[in-house]
Amino acid sequence: RAWVEVTQADGRVLLSQNNDAGSEQKLDGKPPFKLVIGNASSVTLEYRGRAIDLKPLTSIENVARVRLE
Repeated sequence: RAWVEVTQADGRVLLSQNNDAGSEQKLDGKPPFKLVIGNASSVTLEYRGRAIDLKPLTSIENVARVRLE
């Protein structure tokens, strides 16, 4: 499981939930997006068809904070 929160440019939260292993979420909104991802080492993130490497963005607590333009 991984906890994910996604906020769009105007501050509206598009997603804030726990996600089961193997689940997939697709979102539309207004960039830039701010993401907070718990259990980040278990998450695969793709943005505009491109894989995003979460490893360098992940804290020792296994939480990634990402901004996508």
